[in-house]
Amino acid sequence: MACETDGGQPAAGQAMLDLNGAMTDVYGVALAAYRGRMLATTPVILALFDGAGGRMLLYRPGCPAVEAPTVPIAYQYLKAVAHSTVAVYELAHHGDALSAGASGVLSGLAEANERALASVDELALDAGDARTAGTVLALNRDFFSRATAGRIAAPRDLAAYARECVPHVVRLMDRAAALQVSHWMTVVEQWRASLGASWTSVHAAVNTLYVTRQKNILFTVLAQFMGEGAIGERLLLFETPEFTTAPERMLDLLARIGADRELGGTFFGHPRVMDVEVLGDAARTAIRGEAGRRGMRPVLPTCAPYDSNQWPWSTDPTGGSAPCMLPALLARDPDEASGDSDDA
Repeated sequence: MACETDGGQPAAGQAMLDLNGAMTDVYGVALAAYRGRMLATTPVILALFDGAGGRMLLYRPGCPAVEAPTVPIAYQYLKAVAHSTVAVYELAHHGDALSAGASGVLSGLAEANERALASVDELALDAGDARTAGTVLALNRDFFSRATAGRIAAPRDLAAYARECVPHVVRLMDRAAALQVSHWMTVVEQWRASLGASWTSVHAAVNTLYVTRQKNILFTVLAQFMGEGAIGERLLLFETPEFTTAPERMLDLLARIGADRELGGTFFGHPRVMDVEVLGDAARTAIRGEAGRRGMRPVLPTCAPYDSNQWPWSTDPTGGSAPCMLPALLARDPDEASGDSDDA
């Protein structure tokens, strides 16, 4: 009988697993080295999602990060008023027979709404924006007034409230978006001018929640200046489960992608092979076979080329010149395969 380790793994098997652990250690050291080289040679922009309209940081080679000014505060005022209707809806929708605790939340929301309504004219808002904000806050107040004796309005009243709010909320969103987009277009335009010829080598990364991945504002603004050809190549969208992401975490992920592209070009003949899970190609073939044996129709994503510039994800099989599966890539004439990467 083979000796076993404390983890219940045969010693020979554990030795094999230790090999993967050793790889991870080496990979971590190499990643730190790549990140240092990247920041020393390549301009980098990080665009971070937050409640104030976003953050952008510019890393010039060898220089500390420069953070852009924030979006004008009016953006947050308009967004806060629009979001107040969400709070009203959620409280009403989920609290028909309000508990004592929920009643306290309702009172707190009503009081906050009154303070906001009283302050509208004191804010540095466009006159039209102030009127729209005041209208929404007044609609909130009218709805609160119908909440009596710990009982919120009936569903039909909630629906009527929502219909009344929608035109005004849409105007608030339009104005907030105009402020946000104008601000970031100006920032990126200025950065492009300051970087001069090196703009064509800039790499940018944007973090996104699930709900913002398809119409991500910061990513779309950057795409206007970096061009469609940069999407997926030098302009990257990182989906995360967190509302905010630390710049250091973003830099680590950007460095990992760049380092993996060097590795992918060396081993497989194309730098973007490892932008997707390499094992996924083999698994795709295996799933197709297993599904066929079971009489099932395989449910698989479109096989798009590795070098596709589509966003928010690659779906068009004609959207690039590279193969979409590793076997086809490896079958190419090496003289036709480009292992060179524009990455740092």
